[in-house]
Amino acid sequence: MKKAILFLLAFLLAACSAATPTPLPTPSAKAIEAGELAVYAALLQAMYPDQNIVLMDQTATGPGGTGDTASTLEYALAQMKGVAPETAASFQARNEAAFPLKADMDVGLQFTLLSEADMRQIFNVNQDGWGMFYSRYPDAPGITSISRVGFNDALDQALVYIGTQSHWLAGAGYFVLMKKVAGAWVIDQQVMTWIS
Repeated sequence: MKKAILFLLAFLLAACSAATPTPLPTPSAKAIEAGELAVYAALLQAMYPDQNIVLMDQTATGPGGTGDTASTLEYALAQMKGVAPETAASFQARNEAAFPLKADMDVGLQFTLLSEADMRQIFNVNQDGWGMFYSRYPDAPGITSISRVGFNDALDQALVYIGTQSHWLAGAGYFVLMKKVAGAWVIDQQVMTWIS
């Protein structure tokens, strides 16, 4: 009888442990950084192929920086399908504050980082700031801001913001959901969050 009870308990314990899914390991900071650069490269090359990009040197989630990330994110997520909860949570956590971009990032195309001070110098000097901007950066599509990237645990889904202002009343910003297909990042969905 004791053997039968022990066998039954062992069987139940084995069944319970087999039914519990094994959680995915948490991605390392190095894997997230490499994934972020790969997402930046795929997104920038898809949106601005063969152009010299002028990027703000700090990350942002909208035209005003990172001030209203929660409500903008909520709006974007309501328009998208299939965003993993951990992707959205990762995006929110990684974009609580602006983060400096590195001048030596390898994103597969040429870019220039523009500081807030540089931008003020261009646009506060005279009323034709955009004329001055394009004389300095003739091949640029405008001034582009990009956020940090939120990932799911498997690092095969990514959420990122990108926005470009190209003149006083010309520009738009998007939340972009990307997915990894056959080892390469591709745009899955995008939602416009502002336009001027």
